[in-house]
Amino acid sequence: MIDMGSKRGVKALQLYLSPQEAGQFRKELDRLLLDPEANDHSHIDFGGNSELSFSILTDKKLGNLNAYSKIEREVLADQE
Repeated sequence: MIDMGSKRGVKALQLYLSPQEAGQFRKELDRLLLDPEANDHSHIDFGGNSELSFSILTDKKLGNLNAYSKIEREVLADQE
């Protein structure tokens, strides 16, 4: 997990979602899970107040860290 505002890894995260937001999150997560190896991600904008960006991380994707930004490489390197 990365806080893109501060460009730092996040060790703990609390997420509070309305039922509609949770449904949207689930829908996008289910979509990504159809093909976890795809080079795809999702962004959910919660009314301009906050945004959630996520993707499915696999061993294959971890094998190509050069495809990620510097902060992503730093945080994802800890996942290997």
